[in-house]
Amino acid sequence: VIRRLCLALAMAASLDGAMAFHAAGPRCLLNPAMAGSRTRAVSPALRAGLQMKAQSHMVHSSLAFQQRKQQPLTVINTGTLITGDNERPKVNTLLLGFYFAMWYVLNVGYNIFVKKTLNVMPLPVLFGVVQLGVGVLWLLPQFLLGIRNVPQPSPNNIRALWKIGAFHGAGQLATVAAMGLGSVSFVNVVKALEPIFTAAIGVAVTGVVLPWQVWLSMLPVCAGVGLASFSELSFSWACFSCAMLSNIVYASRGVLSKISMEGGDKGRFMDSANTYAVVTTLAFIVTLPFGLLWEGAKIPAAMASVAAAGWSPFKLFYMVLASGVFYYTYNEMAFLVLGSVAPVSQSIGNTVKRVIVIVVASLVFRTPMTPLGIVGSSVAIGGVMLYSMVKGMFPDGPKKSE
Repeated sequence: VIRRLCLALAMAASLDGAMAFHAAGPRCLLNPAMAGSRTRAVSPALRAGLQMKAQSHMVHSSLAFQQRKQQPLTVINTGTLITGDNERPKVNTLLLGFYFAMWYVLNVGYNIFVKKTLNVMPLPVLFGVVQLGVGVLWLLPQFLLGIRNVPQPSPNNIRALWKIGAFHGAGQLATVAAMGLGSVSFVNVVKALEPIFTAAIGVAVTGVVLPWQVWLSMLPVCAGVGLASFSELSFSWACFSCAMLSNIVYASRGVLSKISMEGGDKGRFMDSANTYAVVTTLAFIVTLPFGLLWEGAKIPAAMASVAAAGWSPFKLFYMVLASGVFYYTYNEMAFLVLGSVAPVSQSIGNTVKRVIVIVVASLVFRTPMTPLGIVGSSVAIGGVMLYSMVKGMFPDGPKKSE
């Protein structure tokens, strides 16, 4: 409205000025006082012509403004502005760099704190449950103080989220168990297979056909993980099995999430961050009885092991609390990164993150790696990056006809 009012005033001023100039002639430039003395001499035909021209200009300007107004405008809290003309998101570079840096730092901290704690407290299942519970405690003050909106999922959505939460909790327990049974570096190499499992399960469940280029790009990942496993000095089938189980469960969760979240009413305040908050809470509720049943009787022996290692109760509390906060916050940072960049860029960033975790964990825990193991790990991680790039270049094909 303001734009059109200003435009109308400008057109009226231009019309009066044009008529005055025509009436006074070029001499008005030398003597401005002459401009107002002959304004009434403008012919009616000229006045009508100038008015039609001004109105035409106003109509075209108004139409252009309405077209721009009708474009959908979406603002999300990651510093991204998306317009309706399919332009690439405009991302604050410094803010995006902060997201990536915190994602990497928190993930590295999580892996180190978890492994150090498991080295003295052999309760991987209960430890994984407690980490989910710490995430719930991290959220409660934010909801109570109004820092973030309280999610209100719809009945249909909550039913789907219960299933996703169960898979999320199972994947978390399997991952922590694998880290307790083997080295952090080896677990992260095996976890590099997760995108492959996601693609395979997606094809089996949804019937979407993947291009042959995508299937071909999976071979280096499989070959690298196999080579790294063969040359792993501390290899154990229990660690490998738990890491693979984590891949299968998390991949199934991803496919289930995609199917469940398509269409329908999600409820109020159910953005990606709050959806993850609800999933974490439901995962904690589902896994708590299982964790107590599985390892509840081992708690006294585990506490004796902690005391024998020279850890005070305060240090144990600090390590457990910090690992839970690291776990939840690095996942939220991953959501912020995904909301700020294209999925392919996020996948490449995730590959870089895994490389950093492997290198830092090897240095912190002094994990010996054979030359063949280094080659296998490099091939596997590089293969994940190649797969992410090829997946972005070649979109999925149509579903198979039933």
